[in-house]
Amino acid sequence: MRIIYMTSSSSLSGGTRQAMYSARGLMDRGHNVTFLVPHNAEITGLDDRIDWRRLPEAPADWRAEAERALPEKGEPCIVHAFHNKANKKLAWWGLNWRKRGCVCLGYRGVIYRPSNPLPYWSPGIDCFVANSQACAKVLRQTGLSSKRLEVIYNGIPDSRITPLKDRHTMRSELGLKKGIPVLGTVAGDKSVKGVEFLLRGFAEAMHSGVKAQLLLVGARAERWAPLAEELGIADKALFRGRVENVADHLQVMDAFFLPSLKESLPNVVLEAFFFGLPIVASNVGGLPELVHDNGLLIPPKDSGAIAAAMTKVCHDPDLRKVWGRASQSKSVEFTMTAKVQRTADVYNMLLERRGISTEI
Repeated sequence: MRIIYMTSSSSLSGGTRQAMYSARGLMDRGHNVTFLVPHNAEITGLDDRIDWRRLPEAPADWRAEAERALPEKGEPCIVHAFHNKANKKLAWWGLNWRKRGCVCLGYRGVIYRPSNPLPYWSPGIDCFVANSQACAKVLRQTGLSSKRLEVIYNGIPDSRITPLKDRHTMRSELGLKKGIPVLGTVAGDKSVKGVEFLLRGFAEAMHSGVKAQLLLVGARAERWAPLAEELGIADKALFRGRVENVADHLQVMDAFFLPSLKESLPNVVLEAFFFGLPIVASNVGGLPELVHDNGLLIPPKDSGAIAAAMTKVCHDPDLRKVWGRASQSKSVEFTMTAKVQRTADVYNMLLERRGISTEI
């Protein structure tokens, strides 16, 4: 089966990574996968097995390049678009490509309402895939029929949960103190990730007598160290900036915090599951689908709630173990094997709808 993936994102976003992971899994099942990416895409260096094809710099020229990847007319194939601009393009191209035997899908992995609903109404796209029930709900509110909407949760490949250094080495490298809980996060510098509230909550917990260390992966010291200094926690907050292998850092954490203001289904929480970490996360988007018996949901932008959660997890190691075991048990739902199988099930369902008997 010919499968064509297309993204309009040039960054190493979670959605782009998920598309790459799915492409790998489908290739392992014996399928011919071509992946169309922007001319300046960063992701192509992460897997040289994939047939990456760079689109022209001008979006107006994308269609000609995309059509070169299509099989002969009448030969069935799957075309799956990721990210907003790619969805818009496929909504138009798919009107004609259906005649060539193409089953076209879009993807949505963010929680805010689309500013332009027209691509979601286009008959050129057979189905949209959302990565959480919360995201799917938003799409239904735009008028997208439930018959053209499927939820496929993200999956985590083994490479993302395999540390390159052992735990003892990482603790020594980071200067972590023995016997003091490590509260961690993986978040960027954008305000939507809630790092400011995490720091303020940590400071409040520290000033009330809690003993802990805060490990922030993704957040840069040049952006956040001045606030940490102002809050009096500069010696207890460790900023690691962007790292490719977060598993090295997850393995040394005792609890995982995600204070985001908006999320659909963040990969970092799923990665934390595999390390058996208790989860404290904002009650937004798809996070309630991930956090119930394995941690706490707290209001967004609430540093007081963060401080209270930190106090709870630091003072109750037995509770941390209970929540951690619950997270570990959930991890089996989010393997790449599970995601690729679910993806294949959706593709087969859409092919069957067209009367195409090819099995993916």
